[in-house]
Amino acid sequence: MSRAADLALGASALALAGGYAAMASALPVSLLSDSVGPGGVPLMIAGLMASAGAVLMLRAALVAPGAASERPHHRRTAGLAGLVALYVLAVPLLGYPPALGLLGAAVAWFAGARGVSPALFAAGLAGVFSLMFVVVLGIPFPVGSLFGGL
Repeated sequence: MSRAADLALGASALALAGGYAAMASALPVSLLSDSVGPGGVPLMIAGLMASAGAVLMLRAALVAPGAASERPHHRRTAGLAGLVALYVLAVPLLGYPPALGLLGAAVAWFAGARGVSPALFAAGLAGVFSLMFVVVLGIPFPVGSLFGGL
């Protein structure tokens, strides 16, 4: 993207993150809430959004004025959007971990990884998400209809 576009998008992301964090902080706390509270996850998302906005603005600040920018990669963007659409369609059929693993492998392959790397990335991605949600947070993943779930 151009320098001006990076600055505008970064500033927009920071403003949106600030508003999102303010709304998350205003969520009422229930007697049934856990230690994270109702705004915990939204605040983490706001933090990630603010970080992404800050990185975009920093990147724009470090680019020399008038430097040539890369051409947009519309085909690549459309391909990634297609992979995400296939992932959304695959989750009910396969379940979350296999669909996430296949998405990870497809994105790695799409980015240029070849050989065993996409499979290792897919296994690692599915493993990390399974560990984080199932083991640490105690949230079971849905099983796909192909395997008798949903």
